[in-house]
Amino acid sequence: MFFCLLGKECVVKFCLLSCHYKEEGDRYICSQCDNIYRSKHTLRYHVMYTHYKIPKYSCELCKKGYKSLVQFNLHKLEAHDIDDRLKCNACKDLIFNSRRQMTHHMNSFHMMGVKYKCKLCDFETFNSATLFRHKDKHKTVKDYHCKFCKKSFLRHNTRRLHEKIHTGDKQKVCKVCGQAFVQKASLNYHMLKQHPAVHF
Repeated sequence: MFFCLLGKECVVKFCLLSCHYKEEGDRYICSQCDNIYRSKHTLRYHVMYTHYKIPKYSCELCKKGYKSLVQFNLHKLEAHDIDDRLKCNACKDLIFNSRRQMTHHMNSFHMMGVKYKCKLCDFETFNSATLFRHKDKHKTVKDYHCKFCKKSFLRHNTRRLHEKIHTGDKQKVCKVCGQAFVQKASLNYHMLKQHPAVHF
């Protein structure tokens, strides 16, 4: 079941349209926030849950929708007395809300997973997404260009952060004086210099 933007239950599945993304080689870039994904499938989920705010989980008993598995599991536990959380057989006390969380724990803590190795250095990880992000460290060509000036960057996240300087998108706001910043680091520096007595 799918919840459409009007809040009605629909049988129709969410379709990824060409206006939702740009394609650059084997990468799919979200048109709204410039996040990069390796597959259309992952991008589709991102657009659905981040930009359209469609509930990811729907309770079959009462039809309520939830964005996160944590909220959904908590609802089932409190409203219907159903505990679908997963437990680590080795640790006994550890409880996980998703198979992904438990798999990450088993792979990293109990070292049971397949290792992904970087071909350019000794870096190893149990997570393919971590290896994908790590590969950016070996890049030498700055192929992410600012839309507003001539600056170029190695990583799309760095370019996106830089472009916020041009657009004035300052979402990091000081709770003491209301001054806004593009980067969290700039806000932290401001707090240390202007409000040293305030713990943040």
